[in-house]
Amino acid sequence: MKKLIYILLMFSGLCVKAQETANPVSSKVRVLVDSLNSFRKKNPVEKVHLQLDKPYYSLGDTIWIKAYVVNERNELSALSKILHIDLVNDKGLAKTNITMPITKGLGWGAITLSDSLMQEGNYHIRAYTNLMRNFGTEYFFDKVILIGNALPPVESPPAFSGKKSPVIASNDIHPAPVKNDPNKISIQFFPEGGDLVNGLSSKIGFKAVGDDGLSREISGYVVDKGNKQIVAFHSEHAGMGTFMLQPAPGNAYTAVVKFNGNEKRIEIPKAKDQGFILSVTQNEDDVVVNINASAGLLQSGTIALVGQANNTVQYAASKPLNRTSFNTVIPKDRFPEGIVQFTLFSPDFQPVAERLVFVHHADSHLKINVAADKPDYKRRDKVHLDLEVTDLDGRPVTGAFSLAVTDETKVPYDEKNEKTIFSNLLLTADLKGYVEQPNYYFANDTLGKMSQLDNLLLTQGWRRFVWKDIMLNTIPPPAYQVETGVGISGRVMASGGRPAEGARVFLLFDMGSGVLIDTVTNNEGRFSFGNFPFRKGIGYNISVIDPKGEKNLKIQIDKPNNDLPGISHLPEEHPYNDNLISYVENSRARFVELKKDAWINKPIELKEVDIRELAVKNSSSLAGPGNADQVLTFVDLMNCQTDLSKCLVGRLTGIQWRPDTSKFLTIKGSFLPFSRGFDGPMTIVVDGQERADGLSNTMSEDVASVEVLRGGGASALYGMHGANGVIVITTKKGDIDYEAFESERRHPGDAKTKQQRGLIKYTFAGYDMRREFYSPDYFNPQTNTLIPDLRSTIYWKPSIITNNLGKAGVDFFNADGSGNYRVIVEGLAPEGKLGRQVYHYTVK
Repeated sequence: MKKLIYILLMFSGLCVKAQETANPVSSKVRVLVDSLNSFRKKNPVEKVHLQLDKPYYSLGDTIWIKAYVVNERNELSALSKILHIDLVNDKGLAKTNITMPITKGLGWGAITLSDSLMQEGNYHIRAYTNLMRNFGTEYFFDKVILIGNALPPVESPPAFSGKKSPVIASNDIHPAPVKNDPNKISIQFFPEGGDLVNGLSSKIGFKAVGDDGLSREISGYVVDKGNKQIVAFHSEHAGMGTFMLQPAPGNAYTAVVKFNGNEKRIEIPKAKDQGFILSVTQNEDDVVVNINASAGLLQSGTIALVGQANNTVQYAASKPLNRTSFNTVIPKDRFPEGIVQFTLFSPDFQPVAERLVFVHHADSHLKINVAADKPDYKRRDKVHLDLEVTDLDGRPVTGAFSLAVTDETKVPYDEKNEKTIFSNLLLTADLKGYVEQPNYYFANDTLGKMSQLDNLLLTQGWRRFVWKDIMLNTIPPPAYQVETGVGISGRVMASGGRPAEGARVFLLFDMGSGVLIDTVTNNEGRFSFGNFPFRKGIGYNISVIDPKGEKNLKIQIDKPNNDLPGISHLPEEHPYNDNLISYVENSRARFVELKKDAWINKPIELKEVDIRELAVKNSSSLAGPGNADQVLTFVDLMNCQTDLSKCLVGRLTGIQWRPDTSKFLTIKGSFLPFSRGFDGPMTIVVDGQERADGLSNTMSEDVASVEVLRGGGASALYGMHGANGVIVITTKKGDIDYEAFESERRHPGDAKTKQQRGLIKYTFAGYDMRREFYSPDYFNPQTNTLIPDLRSTIYWKPSIITNNLGKAGVDFFNADGSGNYRVIVEGLAPEGKLGRQVYHYTVK
């Protein structure tokens, strides 16, 4: 049912439908409502929430990710089909990024923290759709994570003259300290509504931050120009607080601020002689808005008050300015949960005061009940958890959820430091600027915390739009459009540089298994294959036939738009510094156990060390570059002109090749590697990402190195994913002239393979493949029980859908750690209701 917006002709409550009144102010408000509706349709809002399996990590770990992409009402978005996730270091450089497919607002994936790509330190994980770029990076999902280094030092291959040895993993597990001067502080004052007005009492908010951008607690008092103390103040939380002040004409005011044993004097914003004061308070059921005006503005016309949330006007009222004080009481249920923006318009219909408030509807939250099948468990016990989701009235809810189980002994955490689905989608995703400890306001919420949250909104800037731009229609059209898929485009040129119009272009897998799709060039010779489920790293052939018989055709592929949004410098909280140190020490214990059994850092005999080191320079192997049972370099592969699986047959010691019978991409002639003595196929890792489609989509000429980690050795570093062995593929990068080394080793008479005209081989930077979290099954006799199970993430289930009874269940096995295990469930219902539950159980 379409919601009607009412315009109140008097703040006392008389209302009529906007379309039925001839009141000129009401007509202006109607125009305002229509303009905002038009803006919302042209500039749809999307927000992103990520649930991660834990709050901090070590190199060698995997970050497991569940993504929720929602609209302004927190309903799953039907627009974007692609989500971009970047991992950005403290220098503002994106060290790795993934492209995640989104289906009906949901997606999941993983990032491997390879020590060949990054170092320990402070990182931001940020996520955004292309559509979100229209509002700026401030509205991206952004979370600080700390990454330590639990990997043991890597025994580097023998050094050689003039060359740098491979990188050795650092033993420093302490995050770099953030430099700041405790005596440097910035303090700002924010009059409620926007301005101070002489003769009118007003609330003033303040915020104190250090030079690192984080809060500082302060106290002090306000004096007038005669140095008379007027009012004292002190910060309540995160450097923020409020005090009341009624400025007098001809006077001026200064704040004397005390912090860290220092004292600083700061001028309070100067008061206007005439104007309006807009103040907002709340009780349990209502929002109370008070408007005060200078006496000189009486009888100057009609003022209007507009309240909007989610870019939709939820409340509008107008009143002749026949007295200096007005108030209106608005039921909270008129507004959705989250941030509401109240704007006061003057008689000439200019915005003159503004106030943000947070409307809380705890009764709208989903109730998630988690129940275990036992009161407590033993190590490696099987655990069954039942989930039941209901609304406040106990009605079952069908929704989408994700679940993470961690060993809290290894991964201590503090709920107020988390970025939860509540603190993100209801607060930070709609609030411009950095919010310190956002979940503080939602963890065990009390009246005191609601007051502190009000202080935050009094001092925090927030603008998805400016009313003047809406009214004047000066907002430019969105520069970034909805991404519904990835694609390939280009141009076909005939001899003499002429565009080849009407040429037929074919897209094929590069092993020649048949045509996937075809198209025809236009009069400019252009073609495109759009919205196709291309996967990252899979190779394709693009060929062309000209029906006119043209033989000398050339294909030009458009370069993908890989420009990353600018990196916003955000303050970096370090709430988990001590926890990270403990976590890294616990993680390192696992590698110590592996090293005792000589499962890592095996001695290797090298030949042509310079070529080998260059080949594995960019390796993502968790065992360290070159530390493998066997290594093939680009020189070994230079005479192979076929896909890698065919090229490697007979070249890898102790490896058998069997036909791929999986359902994924039924490709004729595709083979999977099996390490001798193991029943399952080896895990394939290409540039740090697991590949479920084998090696048939990788061309030999694109490969720098192949590292073989046979099962039971260094492959144990990959956990259960490495149980059957791992083949680590590193593709060629632009920092090495591979061709120069290859040409030196070609025999006389060997010819380089040249690109054929009318045919181009292309490896597409498409979607990152979804990876499945592996949980051991200790009831299975084939599970290797000799390997110490020192997992910190015990279980990860990104895709849970409750049934029509609101129920779902999961099964998994504990690790070797004892103590408290923590279960976190997050998710939402189709109508945008949010839910989160933290549950603990004990392992003895």
